[in-house]
This record gives sequence, structure tokens and C-alpha cells, in this order.
Amino acid sequence: MLGILDIIIAVFLIYALFSSLVSGINELIVQMLAMRGRVLFEGIATMLGELPKETGPAIQRWYKNSMRRLGFVDKRKAHLTTLLYQQPLIDTLSPPGNSKPSYIPPAVFSSALVQMLTNNNASVDAVRQSLADRTTPLNKLLGPMFDEANDNLEKFKIKIENHYNAVMDRVGGWYKRRSQFMIFVIAFVLALGFNVDSVYIVQQMQKNPEQVEKLVEIAATYSNKTNENNDATITTSSDQKSDASEELLKNIRELKIEVNDFRNLGLPVGWHISQPITVEQTATAQKTEKQFSTLNFTLLPGQDNLLLVVIGWMITALAGTLGAPFWFDAISKLFAIRGTGKKPE
Repeated sequence: MLGILDIIIAVFLIYALFSSLVSGINELIVQMLAMRGRVLFEGIATMLGELPKETGPAIQRWYKNSMRRLGFVDKRKAHLTTLLYQQPLIDTLSPPGNSKPSYIPPAVFSSALVQMLTNNNASVDAVRQSLADRTTPLNKLLGPMFDEANDNLEKFKIKIENHYNAVMDRVGGWYKRRSQFMIFVIAFVLALGFNVDSVYIVQQMQKNPEQVEKLVEIAATYSNKTNENNDATITTSSDQKSDASEELLKNIRELKIEVNDFRNLGLPVGWHISQPITVEQTATAQKTEKQFSTLNFTLLPGQDNLLLVVIGWMITALAGTLGAPFWFDAISKLFAIRGTGKKPE
């Protein structure tokens, strides 16, 4: 029984480090593309009625919807949203440049929207005049809110904030689903690129108890560090916000460490690389001519069933979407079952 638990702990450790690598790459991509700000911009543009459902041929609709999911909204269609983002209340929420704020407080949004509607003349008469034409999508949305507020500008803003919060709940769901899909794609690409085949790994672990013992020792070390870090997180404050460039450099450094940790485990992963030997020419030719050869990448010995290999990659990719905390927590619970976990204080 303990032998099976040791193998499971070793495999979970691989999943934990692999998940850390996947999460690091995903966070790097998210920061470089400013995905949170892009999704927020799309949600607000949809709320203001500037992004209706795409029409036309199926391929064209798929392409446009895919670009929207990646946060690349056609600003020509989102004219009002662009004007809204130019309002000082929102524009000052993000650093100078093309970046967009990743979060806009409801009160700031409602005030900026009223200022945009009234051309910075936030009065009841100016709002009534701007909402006189009820044929536009935005006026259809805001007109009834203004009527229900009975010419009370503060009540009107509160109604805008309530609707904004409801839309932001949906936007949070969009971002979560897109993030999960992106994480799975990254995990599968890494599983294929590094040839991290879960089925093959388990098979090799059963044949190599020394490797399993080594991984269990490393898992115990990581588990203790994780518990200590969690305790430190509870007792310390994390309210300080770092600059975007510093955060990006920090993620790159952490990603480099995660790659090295994963690579230094000596796991049965990767590709078998062979270099064909070229036919030797004369001694003079060898000194004067460069010899070129190609590298051949093949599966590891024992990976004979391609379908089983693909299934192994899929299992690894799915494991990578669960995140490192999930696997480290599972390792801690397995150590408790095994009877060699962290001693009670």
C-alpha cells in the first residue's frame, strides 16, 4: 500500500511543478497582453450596446469572436467606450500608454458615464437632453433608469452602478472561462513540447523505486515550505501594489526558477534526440568544409502506442489546469495518510 502511495505522491509532485510552470506562463501572457483590462473594456462596450452579435459567414463570425475573446475589440465599433475611457476619472486609473485599467470602481464608472453623456456638464437638464433620443442602444438602457430616478441625479448614478455590478459579474465569468481555456492550451503545448506523458511516467515509476524515493523526499520538502508560506501569508499584509514592469520581471524570474526545478528532477520526460553520423570525407575536406546534420526527435523507449501517448499528454494537460496549490494540498493529505507528514506542534 505504501509503495502505491509513494508513486502517487511522486506523480502529484510532477503535476504540482508542471502546474506552477503552466500558471507562470499564463500569468506572463496575461500581463503582456493586459488581458484583464481588455476583457473589462469588452464588457463595458457590450453593456453600452456597441458590440452586437457578429453576423456574416461562419468562418468570419468565428474569427471575430475569437479576436474578441482574446481582448482585441475593434475600437471603431466601440466609440462611446473609447470616449468613456478618455474621461479623467477612468484614464488616471492606468499608467500612461495603451494599457487599460483592469478594474473600475462602480462609483467612478457612473460618474464618468454621466460626464461623458453631458459633455462634462453633469446636470439633470443635460442628462435629460442627452437621453431624449430613445432609439440608440445606450439611451434605451439608461433612459428608463433616468425616468425611475425622478430627476434625481444621485439615484440615477446608483441605478447605473447596480447594473454595472451585474455586468461585471458576467465579465468575471468570461475572464475565468477564457483563462481556463488558455491554461489548458498552454498545458497541452507544454506536455507535448516536453513530452510529459502521465501514462509513461507511471510505468517508469513502477520500475524505478529509487527515483520514486527521491521524488517523495522532494515532495516532503516542498510540502513543508508550502505550509510555512501559507502561515506567513496569513500573518503578513499584501496590500502593497508593485509597478506593472516590476511585476512582469518578477514573474519572469519565478518562471525561470520553475523551469529549472522541473528540469532538474531527472524525470522520464522529454524527447530522444539523435544526431545521424555523416559520411567522413577526406581530412582536407573535413578541415575546409562544414559538416551539417539534422537532429531527430523521437519518442522515448517504451512509448510505442501513439494513442496512449496522446492520452498521457491530455491527462497531464488536465492536471496542469488544476493549479499547483491543489496538488500540494493533495500531497500533504497523502503524507498524513502515509504517516510521515509534518509532525504536529
